[in-house]
Amino acid sequence: MAESSGTEIRSDATTAPPEPGVRRPRRRWLLGVVAVVNALAAWIGMLGLLGGWLSFGTVVTERLPFSSPEVAGLALGALVAVPSTVLAAVAFMGDDRWSPMAVCVGALLILWILVQVVVIRTFSVFQPICLALGASFVVAGVRGRPATR
Repeated sequence: MAESSGTEIRSDATTAPPEPGVRRPRRRWLLGVVAVVNALAAWIGMLGLLGGWLSFGTVVTERLPFSSPEVAGLALGALVAVPSTVLAAVAFMGDDRWSPMAVCVGALLILWILVQVVVIRTFSVFQPICLALGASFVVAGVRGRPATR
């Protein structure tokens, strides 16, 4: 006589696909963490440029708009730090707008780096990292959109 473990496996049982929003909490949380790290780096960079303790050097500074690291710092704050901070907050709160916001913030970060390369004409290891972050935000946002009917 065979013993039963209490669970019955039926041959007609099917595995239903997961609900569309099942993985979203984990994706939102990870997106929030990455956005916080990006926002912190941008805030520190902005403060460093505004405070004068972060310098690009004379050649690069002359290439900045108005030859001003302060303008660059304000632009970094407005175009990277603030949007990344808002994205992190929205993602952590579980707001349904996280998905389109991730796409917008990612596209803005990519655009920021492309304009930076054109303006300062100097390579930094942070540029490919930020491009990858921007692309990951866009991908996460597109994949996180609810299915339309």
